[in-house]
Amino acid sequence: MRFPIWMQGLMVAALAVVLALAVTDVVDDFTDWIVLGGILVAVFGLMIAVNTRRYPTRKRTFTRDTDSRW
Repeated sequence: MRFPIWMQGLMVAALAVVLALAVTDVVDDFTDWIVLGGILVAVFGLMIAVNTRRYPTRKRTFTRDTDSRW
């Protein structure tokens, strides 16, 4: 079952607010912000690495004829 786009956006916004409140409650000084920034960079890098497709998803077609060297 899929949720509508507006409901997904509402859930992401609510999650962002809850996480922002939790982070500001826990973070004490500048070094904590640096560690949080490193974690976020790693998470975004992982998201990009997982979603980038290196190979096409359609089936490749091969032709063998008299002009082909294969």
